[in-house]
Amino acid sequence: MIRGSSMISKLNKCRVTQLRLQSTKTTSSATKYTTLSNGITIASESNPQAKHSSIGLYIGGGSRTEHPYNNGISALTTDLLSNHSTQDGILISSKNDKEFNGILAETTNDNIKNAGKLLSSIVSNAEEIITKSDLSLYKKFLTQQVKYLESNPKSKVLSHLEATAYQGYSLGLPTLGTPESIENLQVEDSLRHLNNNLNNNNIVIAGSGNFSHEELVESIESSNLKIKESIKPEIKPVSFLGSEVRMRDDTLPKAYFAIAVNGEGINSPNYYIAQVAAKIFGNYDSNSTIKHYTSPKLASIVQEYDIVDSYEHFSKSFSDSGLWGYYCEISNKFTIDDFAHFSLKQWNRLSISISEAEVVRAKNQLKTEILTKLSTSNEITNDIGSKILLNGYRNSIRESFEKIDSIKLNDVKEWGKSKVWDRDIVISATGQIEDLFDYNRNRNEMAMMRW
Repeated sequence: MIRGSSMISKLNKCRVTQLRLQSTKTTSSATKYTTLSNGITIASESNPQAKHSSIGLYIGGGSRTEHPYNNGISALTTDLLSNHSTQDGILISSKNDKEFNGILAETTNDNIKNAGKLLSSIVSNAEEIITKSDLSLYKKFLTQQVKYLESNPKSKVLSHLEATAYQGYSLGLPTLGTPESIENLQVEDSLRHLNNNLNNNNIVIAGSGNFSHEELVESIESSNLKIKESIKPEIKPVSFLGSEVRMRDDTLPKAYFAIAVNGEGINSPNYYIAQVAAKIFGNYDSNSTIKHYTSPKLASIVQEYDIVDSYEHFSKSFSDSGLWGYYCEISNKFTIDDFAHFSLKQWNRLSISISEAEVVRAKNQLKTEILTKLSTSNEITNDIGSKILLNGYRNSIRESFEKIDSIKLNDVKEWGKSKVWDRDIVISATGQIEDLFDYNRNRNEMAMMRW
């Protein structure tokens, strides 16, 4: 037991005994995990320097649990629950992703109990909230978000990159749905989504801020949370398909495109190697004041010939799969093939000629990025909730750094040989892409003849 009996009244003691904790564990990150007797996992990380606290309710779901005809129902349901649950001093927002949905409560450090009770109330009364909501209003708001994302070239290209890579699988569906699918959604779809995904083994309550883990656990226990007991829904494995999608639009001012290979999932032992490999080639922005001090060799090449406005390499991971590649923007449409050639030839170096210095620099940049991304209570809470849902465990910063530091030059080369060298690619492009050569031409750049 976490709490002493002297702190609880006799009445509360009886109730807490019925909902007694099954297990409580602490990791080296000071992240504490507690599993209640009803199967709900609570995880939190205390930060004495935090100016405010955040608690999140994370549900395994997202667009990966949908099909083309109800695409967007998980996002719509989450938005409905978050917007119909308010309380003074607590800011409620929603987080929608491919494989999970979250409801985040942001509050002051001394109001954590009320925030926990509010999230418990959302879970216990989810069906009632959905039934009484004005579905048409929230469908309109969600449709506006989708149209905004489609009007943004970057989000459009990356969304279609995932769609073409995972054709025939729900992982390829848009996170928020499409205007056509959202229009046909009904209350029954939302209730069916809750029935399939809202259960004790498919949610995580995560938190971060200047509060104690025991305080959060007590607030959840005392709220008499009601939830269905069931098993975690099974996720169908996906298969990567080398392919391309082109959405030429000469009214746009630039060419926008992305190229990627099959990457690593969150639970892959090579997860951090893929991250380091992406940092080796890094990012570049021609409008940046520090562009002349960008280290990667690719950045030096594109500056010398002025062939790209910006590019950024990424390693995006889902629970069991991922995409590794880059997104770029080019205003000079006659240099599109030049950049595609130089960038893919640099990828060839990953298997044969990268240096120790490049790997060391990439590892340092990755560690800096990890710290930067976990700079607020909201970001830490999202990281805790999503990682535990998708991976069953969250590495502490120390554990992450130890794994990154253990990566050697040969590890990156071997990963490049197995995942990048002469492998199928996916391409997604829009804008003025007339000069983007055909798929086979770019696919042939994934290897080179050596004598």
